[in-house]
Amino acid sequence: MNRTLTKVAVAAAAAMTLSLAAPVSAQASEAVAAERGSVSTAVSTPVAASATGAVRFTTHAVLTGSTSTFAKTAVSVSAPGAVSWYVRGDVYVNGVARVRDESIASNRYPTGSLYWPRASGYGKAQLRNVRIEAYDAQYNKTISKLPDSNVILVRRGTTYPSASIIPRGKKRTMKAKNWKVYQPNGSTVSVRKITVKRYSKGKWRNVKHIKLNRNGNGKVSWKTKKKYKYRVYLKTTATVQGTFLYWRGKI
Repeated sequence: MNRTLTKVAVAAAAAMTLSLAAPVSAQASEAVAAERGSVSTAVSTPVAASATGAVRFTTHAVLTGSTSTFAKTAVSVSAPGAVSWYVRGDVYVNGVARVRDESIASNRYPTGSLYWPRASGYGKAQLRNVRIEAYDAQYNKTISKLPDSNVILVRRGTTYPSASIIPRGKKRTMKAKNWKVYQPNGSTVSVRKITVKRYSKGKWRNVKHIKLNRNGNGKVSWKTKKKYKYRVYLKTTATVQGTFLYWRGKI
């Protein structure tokens, strides 16, 4: 009897031990496995740190009745990684800075016109301190220096000249009026002379020179047995922009 009770007690104790251990085993089976994260392998858009290129004038400049003068420009730019860029620089006339930090071009407008005051004078013009401001997709800005532009001439343009030919038999008389050029301050001065030309044997040939007075007026006469087409020219020089007037028919 006592042995039987002892066995029952041992069995009960063992069952209690298993019962107490069961929750521990259950907790272990509920462990949550870690998940693998995703690290980005994307390559960020590079900033245009090595932009290169050149800016140049495509025309010379001419002083006119306007208070500003201008010349056309064009740029060629390579800006890797840039989504937009702007070219800026300083306008120099005869070695003196006349306009600072002027906008020259952009990726939307690579060609255009650049203006500066007529009072800057005539002579030689150049863009200096030229630079590219480039922006990447995150709007990070880098500035790269470009070479100075080519040098152009700023010349004085003419006002509104006129000329007429009076034919009388074999004699031709040309009268010229108001052949003047603009000065940087807006005033005008007469040019010294203009040239009469006629079309003969496939080319324009000189006939006479007309000396002009302080008002830009003058006249000259010559004789001819035939009728020709005529033009009157003002020659282009380093300081004066040439022009000409012409007659459609033979006179």
